[in-house]
Amino acid sequence: MRLDSRVAGRGEALVPERRRFDAPALASVRYADPAAWIVASSVANAADPMKEAFAAAHDRTGVVAIGADGPTEAMAAMNEASRALSSSPIRYPASNAGSLAGLASIALGLRGPTLVLTLPPDRGVPVGLLVADAWLRRGVVSFMAVATCREAGGRPVGRCLLLAREGEMLDDERDVPWLLGAP
Repeated sequence: MRLDSRVAGRGEALVPERRRFDAPALASVRYADPAAWIVASSVANAADPMKEAFAAAHDRTGVVAIGADGPTEAMAAMNEASRALSSSPIRYPASNAGSLAGLASIALGLRGPTLVLTLPPDRGVPVGLLVADAWLRRGVVSFMAVATCREAGGRPVGRCLLLAREGEMLDDERDVPWLLGAP
């Protein structure tokens, strides 16, 4: 696939890093699934080399999160609670697959478009890159974070390519396999 996007940063996350984020909006987040923190951490790590430009474009930065499993810890807790005929007002919103992109947006103050593809990364990454590239080419955004989340060793891990109109050209043979790999 030939895309015009450029890679502005790469990030990966092996552990959820809630303490890394100090957004005032996080005060209202009482619980988020570790997978959502992994996505947020991988996006933040990808943005590290250009913190000022990334922060300045917060209202023009979007997130595409891709993962077949979603927020598994929160979903399991909701499944268990439903069997006990109850629900958890804290875990319920965190059990939605949309929380993978939503928490990254809240934690980093991003206001651009978001998309969550609940697909295995090998099927979802080409679609996510295509959508991100289209938003960048049309000038909808300045940056697009395309992040994957998968289970490895019983815990979520993630990778993120931060795309922009400037930077090194996205290379299908290098960048797509890297994004599809597990850290």
